[in-house]
Amino acid sequence: MNGTIKTLAGIFLVIIGFGLIAGLAFPILSDPDNAGRSEKRMDLNFPFLKEEKAEVVLVYFGYVGCTRVCSPALNDLAEIYRESLKQEPQHPPSLWFVNMTPQMDAHSVQSWAEHFDKGFKTYAPDKEELQGMVETLNLVYTQLGAEAEHMPYAYLIRKTEKGYELVYIYTSSPYNRTLMLNDIGAFQ
Repeated sequence: MNGTIKTLAGIFLVIIGFGLIAGLAFPILSDPDNAGRSEKRMDLNFPFLKEEKAEVVLVYFGYVGCTRVCSPALNDLAEIYRESLKQEPQHPPSLWFVNMTPQMDAHSVQSWAEHFDKGFKTYAPDKEELQGMVETLNLVYTQLGAEAEHMPYAYLIRKTEKGYELVYIYTSSPYNRTLMLNDIGAFQ
């Protein structure tokens, strides 16, 4: 009898565990209005934000030449960016591509990002700067460059009185465009 209770309790815990994992991995199952977005508030002091003036900033961390993950995500972000410009032409957001290959020169990074949209701003951090960003945002990071597997996360950052603050992380590509555009509009 005692063994049966332990077995049933174990099965119950496994089912709860799988349900929790599914809810986190597939947020559309738990909250369809906010699917693919998580909220995370933290102040950011990244070097590329020091001269930024926009009220809203979208940031994508990726690799120059990555066609499997970055290209679809950057195409999607470029379309969202162009749509946001139509909605709020007086207060355009900034769109940044931050390269995760520290040895890459800034000109190559800019050329890659402009392939998707001329409005992209780019940053090519050195190894130390990149490591700081990786630790701050818990980025998935490998030094394999364009062949690396990574997540297509996009980050929505807003201007505050103190600087810039991370607000949302979009965790699935293709992105939920309506949600992203509404979020951008809410902070412009």
